[in-house]
Amino acid sequence: MKSKGILVMLCLLALTINGTVIAQTPEDNLAIYKTQFDAMNAHDLDTMMSYWADDSMWDIASSPAPAPKAYVEIGLAQRFAASPDFHMTEGLTFAVDNIVVEESKTVYTVVDTGVEVVLPHISIYEFEGGLVKKVTSYNDLVGPMVTRGEMPAPEMPELVPSFTLPDPEPTGLSPLEAEAEAYARWNSGDLAEYAKMIHPDAEFFLGPVGVPMDKSANIAMHELYLQAFADRQAEILRTIDLGDGWVLSEVVYSGTHTGDYFGIPATGRLFRLRGVSLERFDAQGLITNLNVYFDNLTLITQITTDEWPLDGIWITTYPTPMGNLISSTVYVAQDAAKTRYSGTLEWINSLPLFTELFPDSDPALDKSAGGEAVKVGRHQYKATFLGYYRKLDISASTLEIDGIWIADANFELLGPDQIQGHGTASYYMAAQDADQDGFPDEGQEPVACVPWTWTGKRLTLMPACELAPMPEPGQ
Repeated sequence: MKSKGILVMLCLLALTINGTVIAQTPEDNLAIYKTQFDAMNAHDLDTMMSYWADDSMWDIASSPAPAPKAYVEIGLAQRFAASPDFHMTEGLTFAVDNIVVEESKTVYTVVDTGVEVVLPHISIYEFEGGLVKKVTSYNDLVGPMVTRGEMPAPEMPELVPSFTLPDPEPTGLSPLEAEAEAYARWNSGDLAEYAKMIHPDAEFFLGPVGVPMDKSANIAMHELYLQAFADRQAEILRTIDLGDGWVLSEVVYSGTHTGDYFGIPATGRLFRLRGVSLERFDAQGLITNLNVYFDNLTLITQITTDEWPLDGIWITTYPTPMGNLISSTVYVAQDAAKTRYSGTLEWINSLPLFTELFPDSDPALDKSAGGEAVKVGRHQYKATFLGYYRKLDISASTLEIDGIWIADANFELLGPDQIQGHGTASYYMAAQDADQDGFPDEGQEPVACVPWTWTGKRLTLMPACELAPMPEPGQ
């Protein structure tokens, strides 16, 4: 412990010479990671957190939101107090650029029952300036809940593929190319083609299952998921080349519950959750190792519970250099399945934005025609809104269109009464609507395209003010 601490101090000292900051090496980051890792296992929070930046975050994919450093420290302190033997066993570890990837297991004993809980996981440490800047962890919460007796273990069928596995066909692709190809084949649903990329002696580990599997069992497991979610897809968010054929990919899994899932009948509900894969390819571009982690509790919760409705009144804020622009949006479902909504938007305040484009327009006369939102995933929507910059011609007593804006919105319900979104806004001059039908003419390019973000809160019942007692007569 002490020698590792000295090593880290030497690494940090080497980063600064005569006040000049020198770029960190993967070895520097690995030394820092190992020291804070050992400090955590020693329950030495002061030492551990001294290697975390003040604005660092721990993003656990199974949790609703990333936790800042202060919350991490409080959470670990509570865990150490509840489980004195809490520790992590280190597995595969990789260091590349400003990233350290660890595959490890959290182990602790439930004091009241004496039951030992083992939680496998993968964590991605990102460093900045010699300190931990962000940690992203992927694990499964069902396994520990089953171990603690909080929910029954799912019935696991015999994992035998329904077809004869084809012989491997070397791809000759680099690890990064092979990773993209493997996900493409998996997304296609053609498991025979996917199996051709797997080495006969490949080893697999699926976090929610918790036990190693061979090639045959792995393909059979994929068949179970394909039967339960016929349209399941994996969207790659980030891929990291870890060297020696190893590749890590952070992904988002999504799909519709169309078949039995470990005893849960099809509900038709959508799911969307984050996951990670740690995969190794040999020189022929074949898979030799694949470890996958995602939270099965998140998946089960999404396919067994109703979604939050979009219907209602939302008060939305858009940050601008001149302050927040605020609007009220009313969403009304257009079909029984609630996959399409009309949106009526009304500006609550006005700001003199884009005066260089529309110098004659009056912000107080800005008008939204409304929009339409289409459901694209669980709690996720894509929308288009149309609006106009307008000006008043007093001499002619007319209200004229000075410009047209079209907002593209992608948004998600973060809770029953909270929305977060982003998109782009395209701006057109009035002259770009030559036929005057209220839309830019076909083929017209916007004079400006601006990114934007926004948050919204649903209007719900709010507490009323308390009336002061009426004064007595004569007072």
